[in-house]
Amino acid sequence: MTDTAATVLQPLDIYPWHEQARLRMQAAETSERFPHAVLVHGPAGVGKERFAAALAATLLCTGRGQRFEACGECADCMLCRAGSHPDLHWLRPLEDKKSIGVDQVRVACEKLAMTSMRRGFRVAIVQPAQAMTTSAQNALLKTLEEPAPRTLLMLVTSQPSRLLPTLRSRCQRLEIACPTTPDASAWLQRETGAAVADGLLEIAGGAPLRALEIAPHFEALDGQMSALLQELLAGRVEACAAAADMMGDGLPARLDWLESWLALVIRARIAATGTHVTIRGGPVLQRTAGEVNISAAFRLVDRVREVRRLLEGSAAAQLVIEALLVEVAGLPGRKGVSRWAP
Repeated sequence: MTDTAATVLQPLDIYPWHEQARLRMQAAETSERFPHAVLVHGPAGVGKERFAAALAATLLCTGRGQRFEACGECADCMLCRAGSHPDLHWLRPLEDKKSIGVDQVRVACEKLAMTSMRRGFRVAIVQPAQAMTTSAQNALLKTLEEPAPRTLLMLVTSQPSRLLPTLRSRCQRLEIACPTTPDASAWLQRETGAAVADGLLEIAGGAPLRALEIAPHFEALDGQMSALLQELLAGRVEACAAAADMMGDGLPARLDWLESWLALVIRARIAATGTHVTIRGGPVLQRTAGEVNISAAFRLVDRVREVRRLLEGSAAAQLVIEALLVEVAGLPGRKGVSRWAP
């Protein structure tokens, strides 16, 4: 099975920061150089999947005329909105699976090779593309080498480096970047009806949708992680106990918080003399930040990102987080910890 049944109506429009990507695709259509495969990439939380769905709806729409956007009213748009268009195929990990298998890809490729059910485009969207196994990625290559007319394959990913180079080279890259901080703040304020909390976008890496997800729990997250990190760095709590406190549904946001704190520490250490950078967590963490080895902080940022990748697989989350926090506890170089000293 390649398609995922929709439980809610799918939006056919794009977010404001998608406009540049939309214009690129519009120009490609106008010049009759529309690609057969597109790699839609960018950070998590910028709505890449929504852009892919809107682009598919645009191509399948029969009521848009000369516009490059779905009309939202024709029969094809209604089918796209309901998630039941016969020429739109979604490839996602099956239930209880973390990867997209070769059999799923083969079925999708067969559908792209068939005659359109609605006499228009045929579109397949792989989300997240990095979840494809190596065999599944290889199975796509023949389809990309010999694409059928009026077909589009979209690979949606926040980690394009995890795709085979041969696969990436056959796709037109289309980046969905984060909007500027003022634009993101303005959008969040319109969506939530409230002022954007200081530090929220920083923790979300500038990604508006990630910030929107974190916003209702931001104060609790900030308080919990500030207290946990303070206790860990002071040696008043062991890494195993701190790891247990980090576990649960909020773990991704807690890792986001930790990475943003490390980024602030790095910024403070390399800031020009007389420049003040407020370190999240209050005066204790502000003081601790001055003791941090900057090379260690950079490496620990990489370690946090590696932990995210490990957690996507079959790694034992508790042990992975515990190992990470052992390294965090040694960050100031106290108690003889010097393994990262330059």
